[in-house]
Amino acid sequence: MKRIITLSILLIVCAGCFGGNEQTQEEDKENGPSYTTYQFSHDGQDFKIIPFYDEVLEYIDSMEKNTELDNNEVYTKEVFDPFKETSSLDYITLGNYLSPTSDIEQLEKNTNKLVENQDKINEQIKEAVSESAELLSGADTTFYVFPVNPEDWFTIDNLEGVGGVTYLENDILLSIDPSYSEETLKYTVAHEYHHTVNFFHNGEQSVYSVLDSVITEGKADSFASIIYPDINVSWTEPLSEDAEAVVLEELSTHAESTDQNIFNDFSRGNPAKDIPRWSNYKIGYQITESFIENNPDTIITDWTKLDAKEVVEGSGYSELY
Repeated sequence: MKRIITLSILLIVCAGCFGGNEQTQEEDKENGPSYTTYQFSHDGQDFKIIPFYDEVLEYIDSMEKNTELDNNEVYTKEVFDPFKETSSLDYITLGNYLSPTSDIEQLEKNTNKLVENQDKINEQIKEAVSESAELLSGADTTFYVFPVNPEDWFTIDNLEGVGGVTYLENDILLSIDPSYSEETLKYTVAHEYHHTVNFFHNGEQSVYSVLDSVITEGKADSFASIIYPDINVSWTEPLSEDAEAVVLEELSTHAESTDQNIFNDFSRGNPAKDIPRWSNYKIGYQITESFIENNPDTIITDWTKLDAKEVVEGSGYSELY
């Protein structure tokens, strides 16, 4: 797998709590401020937040002016290609987290609301990633921020308006709906940040097999829960006793599998096998929490560097092997 799929802030920033700050801003006299890049540092790490609202609005404008245009082609030209060029993520494809919408009007409303709140969103992301970097240092990281596709009701309803995906060790894509939960954004940033550090130390082995992916998600959720112990997210709620038995049996059988269909069974659920949705997150979190409980002297950096088998063997789930 080339990336991690994750599910994927509040506050007044205390002056002087974080490292040096630099904000790059462009001013559009007609339409108000348009932030192209927001930059800050923490303990030697550099971070960027790059919103793609202008590109999305260009796409919307083109489609409104000529409804006969091909939706995919316009979105690719105005949004997708600029993102690939900026991020250098040449291997991603249209529809893989980014796609056009047939509800142009709603997308325009949502994007303009996010533009209005961009300063607040920047500060929320900044606080979350600074708190994360305080506990676990990593590489320089860039966040690319997009509005959620208004047709993506799963993210809006089930993920409280926040989607996240990490591309290797220094690129994170965040999709945000104006209805987003600040707590969920905070938690998601911490979760995704942990993925970048895990990738930094363990490379693509982090998500090579089903077990690798499960433990990678579990480590990210344990990390986010350490930073935000009072934030509860639905994808880490415990499995029932019966469901856990089914999931553990399936995981034991397919631990070394690289079959995308098996990955999907754990992530999306498979009623035919009695596998609930988000089983990869739920069982991964349970295993990682068990490891941490069994090894209280192991610091975050050290258990982050462990491979999946080592985490399982040090947990109460060693029978998987």
